Amino acid sequence: MLDPQVREQTLLVIDDERDILDAVWRLFRKDYVVLRADSIERARTLLDENDVQVVLADQRLPRHTGIEFFSELRTSYPEIVRVLFTGYTNIDDVVDAINEGHIYRYIAKPWRPAELKLFIAQAFEYYWQRREREELVEALGEANTRLEEANAGLTHANTRLEETDRLRTVFMEVVSHELNTPIAIINGYTYLLKNELEGTLSGVSEKSLSRVEASAGRLKGISDNIFKVFNDEGPAATLRLRETASRTLAQSLHDHVEPFLLRRQQRLVTQLEEGLPELEIDPEKVLDALVHLVMNAIKFSRDGETISLSMRAHSEREDWITMEVVDHGIGIATEDASHVFSAFFSSFNTGHHSSGDFEFGKRGIGLGLSVTRRFVEMHGGSVSARSEQGQGSVFTIELPSSQRAR
Repeated sequence: MLDPQVREQTLLVIDDERDILDAVWRLFRKDYVVLRADSIERARTLLDENDVQVVLADQRLPRHTGIEFFSELRTSYPEIVRVLFTGYTNIDDVVDAINEGHIYRYIAKPWRPAELKLFIAQAFEYYWQRREREELVEALGEANTRLEEANAGLTHANTRLEETDRLRTVFMEVVSHELNTPIAIINGYTYLLKNELEGTLSGVSEKSLSRVEASAGRLKGISDNIFKVFNDEGPAATLRLRETASRTLAQSLHDHVEPFLLRRQQRLVTQLEEGLPELEIDPEKVLDALVHLVMNAIKFSRDGETISLSMRAHSEREDWITMEVVDHGIGIATEDASHVFSAFFSSFNTGHHSSGDFEFGKRGIGLGLSVTRRFVEMHGGSVSARSEQGQGSVFTIELPSSQRAR
């Protein structure tokens, strides 16, 4: 919108008396562009050639009255503000013209210069206010149109999202069946063979069956992690909150990871701060998160090393708890550090990938830390990692001790 101080403003004056035209021109020439017409015909020409905002016309004109001309002007140039001045007329005609919108206002002859200047200034102000209002209404209409288009797009996107979610559910059900059924068959036949041939298997055969069983178990673990990611990212994901003691949580964690620690001759040292309150958490999800962190530490620590788990009150936030898993293993490569919590990311160095659970330095399909982050964030908490390559890693979980503390 133009500033009133810089926009050009044009006043058209219509009167058949030259002295009146000259007097009005001298009065307004410093404030406006002043056009003069001594007839309606001349006025029409000037209106066609110029951008006029206000017209000041005498009521008594040759072959027309000012009100008649303003009635015509209202149709051809409705945006122009019309001001009438006259020395004699029927006041009822003027009132009717004002009421019908033919004129903005009128001033009687002889006028006082200060009064006429005020009236004309108000007429220009009225023009620009109405112009700005119309522009605002137009802009609002365009904004509403864009909003309607955006809403239509959002509705379409929501429909597609609902369809995608439905397809994902179907996919999960089908894949779950297709994966878990052959895994169950493999485990069943392995069990039958081991029992049927117990005492007759050679060392090689027994080792082969054990590897089949272990591979089926790893496949089952991968399958479970995939479905955890899918199940707990949807809108139906919920927490099953229970009061859980930190000591109980730590003991459950140790029970889960002990076979892996034994295989690698490693130790898990637990440090629990005294006086920790019971945690209002979903114990299965928090336990899963901790298991993934400790299993990560086991894989990336050398045989015989010590891994530590600590639980303590948060140093800054009341009613929050900090859990840390610390190892002294190989650490995280600099280029991998910002991606470790991303689903299906394990490392930019694919030479370290392995489907095994225990091999030192080998990596899986990259779901464990993603599951950890998702389960922690569902509680309103956060998980972070700091690491120096070759010096080990520290994974920190920060959780509210109850949902009221979120």
